[in-house]
Amino acid sequence: MDELTLKNNALMMSSIHSYDANHQAANLVNWQQEFDQLSQGHFIGAINELHFPHIHAFREDTSHSLRQQCRIEDGGLWLGFSANDKSCRINNEPTTFNQFLCRSGGQDFELLTPDHFSIYGLVLHPSFFSGLTEQTKEEVYDSSSDGLWLDNIAVDELHKFRQYLSLLLAPKGNHWSSITHESILHDAILALLTKAQRTSFAHVTSPQRQRIMARVQEYLTESRLKSPVTMSEICSAVHVSRRTLQYTFAQCYGISPKQYIQVIRLNQARRMLQSSEEFLTIADVAFNYGFFHLGQFCQSYKRLFGETPRQTLQYKSN
Repeated sequence: MDELTLKNNALMMSSIHSYDANHQAANLVNWQQEFDQLSQGHFIGAINELHFPHIHAFREDTSHSLRQQCRIEDGGLWLGFSANDKSCRINNEPTTFNQFLCRSGGQDFELLTPDHFSIYGLVLHPSFFSGLTEQTKEEVYDSSSDGLWLDNIAVDELHKFRQYLSLLLAPKGNHWSSITHESILHDAILALLTKAQRTSFAHVTSPQRQRIMARVQEYLTESRLKSPVTMSEICSAVHVSRRTLQYTFAQCYGISPKQYIQVIRLNQARRMLQSSEEFLTIADVAFNYGFFHLGQFCQSYKRLFGETPRQTLQYKSN
């Protein structure tokens, strides 16, 4: 990690500790909220947060059961889910730890949280939505909806997103710049919001699919795949909507664009492990091809090739 990246992340990251529920409520900025402590004992709370221009990402840890009355600014959106496999209640409705909770800005809502609870929160500022194209706005969350959670979010998708946020909000800092991380976070949120909508894909003809895939292949050069590539970036480059891109990949390859990019990157990493004359660690190779989580890289690598990266290196040396 270069010195500039370290400085950028250090400036963005904030860790706040509190010993009173009222102080905990006041420490989350841009919220109107009030906390009532329900269980007995001395309260301890903590917030790790990052403020991006359009997204506020945080992890909140609380030691005691709380009644939280909350509200964010009009035009925004709050998304939240358990960080430690414990469930809470929202507006008196029970939830599971694998549900993606949501409330639109300007709406009061209440959380009832248990003892020793941790939650990841994402506040999307109104500028998050104003920066989208009209077509993309139609594909993402309907702000008039009164739903308390997002439907159609698979458990494994939430698990991967939870892993990413745990690394993003780790006090030790991150490998990539804040600009890169906001781009990744922005794209992941759009993907989840789009998936939560139930509208079907528009029809794309065979010639259209061929043109779209040709533009995608031209854009996804080897050098570009060495850094994070978002769906929003690809859509902008090839001039299609997220749904059209998803549909095209499903028809052409039977997988999603993200799965396709991961497979291509894994193959590039394998070629690097097999052929490189210079000494590179597995972690170096993983990071060079856009994998931020070494354990996840090794699991995906073994699932695709039937062997671990370490075994590939061993075969090369024999």
